[in-house]
Amino acid sequence: MKKYIKASIALIFTIVTCIFGGMNAFAWVAADGIIVVRYTDAPEGTVFADILLPKTENDKYASADGKPSAAIILHGEDENGERTEETLTLPEDCELAKYDDGYTSCLFGRDIATEYRVNSFRMDIVLDEQKLINTDVSNYYGSLKLAYCDEKGNVLAVTDPVETEHTDKPANFYVNADGTSLECKLDHGIDVGKGLTAIIFGSVIVCILAVLGIAVIAAIVVVVVILVVRHNKKKNQQQYRQ
Repeated sequence: MKKYIKASIALIFTIVTCIFGGMNAFAWVAADGIIVVRYTDAPEGTVFADILLPKTENDKYASADGKPSAAIILHGEDENGERTEETLTLPEDCELAKYDDGYTSCLFGRDIATEYRVNSFRMDIVLDEQKLINTDVSNYYGSLKLAYCDEKGNVLAVTDPVETEHTDKPANFYVNADGTSLECKLDHGIDVGKGLTAIIFGSVIVCILAVLGIAVIAAIVVVVVILVVRHNKKKNQQQYRQ
């Protein structure tokens, strides 16, 4: 009998996990105000990375001056394991600001981002959503590179270029670099629209999943109780006969 109970508990746990997984899936909303940059095998001394975008005549996102358009926020931990946050200040005449091989800096050349959030092996480029979302960058420029930089804005290495996807749908925008190789990926997830439509659709699906899950769990509990009662009754009958 114990094996039936253990199996039932395992089944209930699986159902609950699926329900919450389904809820998360339908609650998924594209973070289209961020470009996520992840890199491995970076040159020694790399502190942050910047995306390099093709030079475009009359670039509509070009910055009016040569100053950084975004703050670089370095996140880390102190000796006590407490979270730290430091703003990195780059000179306006640093190598990144002057870099030009047909591709130039997003940080210095374009008025696109408001903040670079830098963690270990990952950086989130937070965009100015009053002006654009991440797929606007993908659609407008069509390709990009990644520049590995040190704390003074020196360019340590640059990846090969990669073409970007054109789309009119919201997406999570991932730039994945491994040394000089580069990959761009737009993750559209579950496209249920935005705003009120997404909320209503997601709420209905979550309710359906919850009701079905509760019904299945209740049925399992009833079956287990019946089995336990029958088992105990049979056991008592056997003991009475003895």
